[in-house]
Amino acid sequence: MSFKSLQIRYQTARSLPAPYAYFYTLTIHKIAGNAVQVDLAITYPDRDDIDDDELIAEGYTRDDDYSWSGQLPKAWWETLANLVRKTRLQPINEDDLDEDDDFWDITIETDSGNKTQGKPAKADDWQYLMQELIQASYEAVGRERPFELIYLNISSQQGTQERHLTASFAERTVKISSIENRREETKLLPWSTLQHVMGQVYNNDYDPDDAHLKRPKQEGQWLNLGTEEWYEISSFRALAKLLKGL
Repeated sequence: MSFKSLQIRYQTARSLPAPYAYFYTLTIHKIAGNAVQVDLAITYPDRDDIDDDELIAEGYTRDDDYSWSGQLPKAWWETLANLVRKTRLQPINEDDLDEDDDFWDITIETDSGNKTQGKPAKADDWQYLMQELIQASYEAVGRERPFELIYLNISSQQGTQERHLTASFAERTVKISSIENRREETKLLPWSTLQHVMGQVYNNDYDPDDAHLKRPKQEGQWLNLGTEEWYEISSFRALAKLLKGL
């Protein structure tokens, strides 16, 4: 089943307190060239009784409500259409929701004009993709940059090996540039690669006290995540092996 338009209403579980609780409304329409028009509005409720210092300490501000209207490319329609085809919607009954249950209300309109409404039987796939779409909107307005990392392997015997990975959520592209012996090669990787890489990257703890604040010159395997910090990751063998093989 393809789709012509989607509307998603989502709210975090009642057990999740402010400032973490939020709800959003997301409307998506297919437009020319199978691109999508996106209208997004996110609200963070119940923050009036929280001190500004506490909000800042948690990485929030007094007004984090956010809205965006814009277009995303064909790759987004293809990804959404694929998820719609796999989705089975169930009836919504708010009285059946437990304190720890998120609220979902999805309306799908097909190209033929048929509409279905309900909550997804498997919400995790929707949860993950909607977080990617929200990240894409942040990137589109310049609120966030594409995800970037640099892997640097310095060896006295093998020389220097360098990998630059750039992932654009707005474009749904993953680009890797490899530099060895002053020769550079660039290629595109499947989008699914990003989830695997980020899972490995953020599965480890990095001590900022051990970070180098300048590009390293000594032997080792180093990771940079788009900031000034460089972390030695030779002890994280699975991560180092993954990045070396990109």
